[in-house]
Amino acid sequence: MHSIKARFLRKRYVIPSVATVVALTTAGVAYAYFTTTGSGTGSAQVAKNAPLVINQTGVTVYNSTIALGSYVQDQCLQCVQASQFGNVVNLTAGNQLLSTVVVGMRSWDPAAVNWPITFNIYSPSDLVTPIATDTQEFAIPAIQGNGQPTPFNITFNFNGMFDVLPATIAYGISFPTTNYPTAPAGFSATPTGAADGLNIALSSSGSDISVGTDPHPGTVLIDTSDSGPSSGFWVDAGSCINPTVSVFSATDVWCGATNPANYGAYGSSAGADIPAVQINVAGTGNLYPGGPAQTVNFTVYNPGSTTEALHTVTISVTKDPNNGYAEDSSGNDITGCYASWFTTTGDTWSGGSIAPGITVPGSGSISMTDTSGSQDACQGVSLGLTFAAS
Repeated sequence: MHSIKARFLRKRYVIPSVATVVALTTAGVAYAYFTTTGSGTGSAQVAKNAPLVINQTGVTVYNSTIALGSYVQDQCLQCVQASQFGNVVNLTAGNQLLSTVVVGMRSWDPAAVNWPITFNIYSPSDLVTPIATDTQEFAIPAIQGNGQPTPFNITFNFNGMFDVLPATIAYGISFPTTNYPTAPAGFSATPTGAADGLNIALSSSGSDISVGTDPHPGTVLIDTSDSGPSSGFWVDAGSCINPTVSVFSATDVWCGATNPANYGAYGSSAGADIPAVQINVAGTGNLYPGGPAQTVNFTVYNPGSTTEALHTVTISVTKDPNNGYAEDSSGNDITGCYASWFTTTGDTWSGGSIAPGITVPGSGSISMTDTSGSQDACQGVSLGLTFAAS
């Protein structure tokens, strides 16, 4: 209902029987209000809820990370004109679906935001074309007030990319070290700050690898334009020469004596010589007909701005509805291997909801039934799993 104001000018009246003039009570104009009716239209937008994100967390197949406060050395990229730094590692198992990668970092600079960092995975026989790659933007913390670097971890999420890893891989970590004039391709936010002092934390190949192995201790991979001693190793070791300039390739880090002024990084008595990296796959333990059930770990994340209902998450083996064959992690039929041969369980939540921005862990299981017949068609495959929240 709308009210319409009708304006009238009040006139001065002279009352004949009274010689007094009735004065106006304000500056000479008054408003008289009359009620009428009206109508109009408008709109209100009802928000759509954001789908919950479920990621299988799987198991760790390589780990050289340590407690954040235990790192004593790191490798810069800017100081040696390097564009990529990495290593070759053996995983505990091959033919596994990549899930997440964690990298230890140390910051010697003021804070930066939206900084793009890339993690590449290669076959050791081809260090040019990655078999898996992910670039994400990260917030870089500032150096500590006492002048010491701030250690922190960054996590790359490969879930949903369906990258299957061989048992031995090479990896490389890459990021720009100068200001960006605009947002990098594929991102909407422009990075701010600089990463000249953004360094990759170093662990010891001799004592810090808790899962997996280093097949070539004493070497790392680096791509640097430095035609002299490679990647700053000369600072610590004196004579480590990069054999191939501007090509991602192996270089020795156990050459010469460790610099007493920077003890522990590279050199013949190196205490920290490899990047701090953890690689996780989305798989379970191995399944056998009639064997024990294997745990399936996962997380549920609410990316929206409102609380969402969460009562159960079910897990099922992905299958072709036309023939009942199980499908692999890439969605291909596993001919002769039936999804009905596998039994799964999910998880439930008593609270019944998940708040915005919150991640909760969950777990289920999967087992393989012994049909008393040949089930060889399922040998060595990576089964696809489907998660559904309700």
